[in-house]
Amino acid sequence: MEAPDGAAAPKGETAAKLAGLAGFVNLSCPDLRSDPERLKAVIHSLGYEMTDLERGTIRLSAHGYMEAYRRNVPESCARAAALFGQTGSVVPGLVVPR
Repeated sequence: MEAPDGAAAPKGETAAKLAGLAGFVNLSCPDLRSDPERLKAVIHSLGYEMTDLERGTIRLSAHGYMEAYRRNVPESCARAAALFGQTGSVVPGLVVPR
């Protein structure tokens, strides 16, 4: 993932984006869910644990991403499946069918 200036996003922000995406998918996409083990592995690879997502600025940022995804639920669900589904181009297998 990239920051607006084209630089690599800080790992904490990437973790927040993924946590927000997973939360959004679990709450708003009727045919999709996040794979908790895959999410845990990806978050760990970024240097964080799942408990790190439950507090502080990462939690607040993740909530902000969830709200942004909710602005257009059908489009966000389709995009989540395309980018994070079994054959996704960003993190394959993070989002799976229910």
